[in-house]
Amino acid sequence: MENIIQKIQNELDSMSNEQREELMKKLRVEIDDIDRKLVELLNERTKRAVLIGRIKKAIGLPTYNPEREKAIAAKIKQYRTDPLTSESLIRIYERIIDESRSIQKEDIAKVKEFSFKIGGKVKFKYLLPKRDFIIVGSVFIIILSILYFTFFTANHYGKSFSGQFDIKMGETVSNIAERLYEFGVIPSKTNFKMASFIYGAEKNIRAARYRIPNNLSYLDLLDLFLHGKGDFVKEVKIFNGVTTDWIAQTLYYSVSIDSSEFVNLANNREFLDSIGIDQQSAEGYLLPKKYYIYDKSTPREVIGIFYDNFQTFFDDNLKKRTDSLGLTVHQVLTLASIIQGESNNKDEMKLIAAVYSNRMRLGMMLQADPTVQFIVPGKWRRLLRRDLRIDSPYNTYKYSGLPPGPINNPGKDAILAALYPAEKDYLYFVVDKNGGHKFSSSYNEHLKNVNEYRKWINTQRKN
Repeated sequence: MENIIQKIQNELDSMSNEQREELMKKLRVEIDDIDRKLVELLNERTKRAVLIGRIKKAIGLPTYNPEREKAIAAKIKQYRTDPLTSESLIRIYERIIDESRSIQKEDIAKVKEFSFKIGGKVKFKYLLPKRDFIIVGSVFIIILSILYFTFFTANHYGKSFSGQFDIKMGETVSNIAERLYEFGVIPSKTNFKMASFIYGAEKNIRAARYRIPNNLSYLDLLDLFLHGKGDFVKEVKIFNGVTTDWIAQTLYYSVSIDSSEFVNLANNREFLDSIGIDQQSAEGYLLPKKYYIYDKSTPREVIGIFYDNFQTFFDDNLKKRTDSLGLTVHQVLTLASIIQGESNNKDEMKLIAAVYSNRMRLGMMLQADPTVQFIVPGKWRRLLRRDLRIDSPYNTYKYSGLPPGPINNPGKDAILAALYPAEKDYLYFVVDKNGGHKFSSSYNEHLKNVNEYRKWINTQRKN
């Protein structure tokens, strides 16, 4: 403290009297402002002290607590800095505490009745003056009434809404509220979002297809989305190169769709025309990928979903590329399905595409085994020589050019390979010992690769 005072004195010694008077005025203004803040803080402290006094009386505690005052004295010493001494600070606070206790007693004396505790319970109305208690109580009742009418009152929707409401995977509460409002199910998007927040439903609403009864409140509606019955969204993985029949079986086991109805509809020309597939079958147009489908969806819905995804993928750029090759979309899908049937190896697909593109350009038969597998009855098996003589337009060992249509549903990589084949002069390929393929440009080279593979097979059989 002495060091601080000496420092101030040294600064004053260097000032003129006018400067000292000017500094004194500034300091007084600052002190006045500090005094104002002190009074404001003392007012806030006194309000809380009064309320503490009432609470003490309500629960039967004495107003004076020496241990508490000792704790206050010990705590405030931590906040002291020079030039204020600990002794001076304690004297100031003792006066504040004395006056605070005096005001507490005066306040309690104003309350006529002190039966705060009845049967061991606190009567909180004595913690506030009667007028304030009435105001707080009225506001509380109004808030409860608003909450009740907001969240518990039934919401009626008109005949224009069918009652069916789909919630998609990952859909936000805001988006759900927007659609419910558009359908007339709820009168307020804000109230639905507030109810979702209060109910804790924001991240727990389940993706499903719901049947919404009429006259549900906001909370009833949320309870339906959280705990009620619905046709839930399930993940369905459609693999590259599978047939429509295979897709139908997958849908039957995963989302309870009638597989026979699905296959029939996928071959129904009238239905296919209605969704934009100008072909006899949807084979090739059901784009493989991971889908999220509602349980018990209709075959019409699901075929529509698959084809919509195909259309999104096969955009204008791919259509322009198709035109530049002198092909139709159907021919591209047919070629892609053959490529997919030959290999699932993405790195080889463009090489296989080059082989078949070159053969078509030269007028050679494609001689693609997957096209024969497509017409062989029963499950997949190794082809025999007699299979190559089957009379079918799909038999590319018997008929030139592409078959009438896709033999499976090719994936994106196979479709892109058909559109962008490798710039190679390959005309032949045969499987190799590593599970891939060896490519060649001449028949003699091809025979050499075939013989090498056969020798390796014979070696494996002996071992």
